[in-house]
Amino acid sequence: MIDSQPSLKTLKNNQAVSHKRSHKCQTCSKTFNHNAALQRHVTCHTREKPFDCTECGKTFRQKGSLHIHMRKHTGEKPFNCLVCGKNFTQSGTLVSHMRIHTGERPFCCSVCKKRYNERGTLVRHMRVHTGEKPFSCSLCGKRFSEKGNLNKHKRIHTGEKPFSCSECEKKFGLLSHLKNHKLHVYTKI
Repeated sequence: MIDSQPSLKTLKNNQAVSHKRSHKCQTCSKTFNHNAALQRHVTCHTREKPFDCTECGKTFRQKGSLHIHMRKHTGEKPFNCLVCGKNFTQSGTLVSHMRIHTGERPFCCSVCKKRYNERGTLVRHMRVHTGEKPFSCSLCGKRFSEKGNLNKHKRIHTGEKPFSCSECEKKFGLLSHLKNHKLHVYTKI
């Protein structure tokens, strides 16, 4: 005789399947296993940042991000490289750092096959192939592929010269200009 009653294991499996991804975002239709995960996700649409740093006032969408940020103020670096002893505030940063020791370069350019040890470096590299320049000067509209180049460019408009010669106190907008100055003025031939 076959038992027509489902087993406890079958019931639990069915319950798990029926509750999987049952929380749906009304904005983008992405689904989540738990309501808490949905609530964290919704802040990406509302741009709400309810978690404030009491030290500097920076705001965050997630409590965990604030917790990690607070390590900048406390100096806490709980993730330690066992090879060189360097410490990090985030586990992901340690993982990336370990690739220096292992030589691993898991991120590969699909166009030229050049390899990188960090995803962000690959993303920046891809702009060489795509010509994408996502950073725009708000004053003149000139576009740049990297944020650092935009920041350097802005000094043209502001007149900021953060690099000064230790010999003559002359100031420069770019570090390369300071180095060039020192090379030509203070190097004896």
